[in-house]
Amino acid sequence: MQPGPESGSAQVQDPSVEPQLEAGRSKALLWVLVGLVVVVGVGFAAISMVGGSVLYYKTPTEIVTSQSADPVRLAGQLVAGSVADNAGATTFKITDGKNTVAVVYHGGATTALTTASKPGTQMVAEGSLQPDGTFAATNLLAKCPSKFQTASTPANAAAQS
Repeated sequence: MQPGPESGSAQVQDPSVEPQLEAGRSKALLWVLVGLVVVVGVGFAAISMVGGSVLYYKTPTEIVTSQSADPVRLAGQLVAGSVADNAGATTFKITDGKNTVAVVYHGGATTALTTASKPGTQMVAEGSLQPDGTFAATNLLAKCPSKFQTASTPANAAAQS
């Protein structure tokens, strides 16, 4: 008769089971480490790709006070009557109501300026501030109004009443 657990004797465990458990833990730990390395690598790659392409909007007041030559997006209102097309360079002014910045874009008047050159149009110029205080733009954008309304005509007025 073999001694059982109820007889008070200690059970002998198979010595080959412990190395198998240790090998299983090592494989699991290896996969966790590989997964962690992949996640960190993908995260680092994503951050390094996006980091150079992020440009923040700054107002004319922020541009004037910072005097930084770093690439930024200058956002503000187009000053009435300031658009001029001179021999391959388009110049205009952007304001935020406090300060005004002269912008120079090398190239002809763009669609953004020709279609949105009404006073008060919201403009965005991507570029950098030059030592002489002008903003050298490499790209121009006109912000579209968020709400379009139809013109008021006698036919529209009659239809609405």
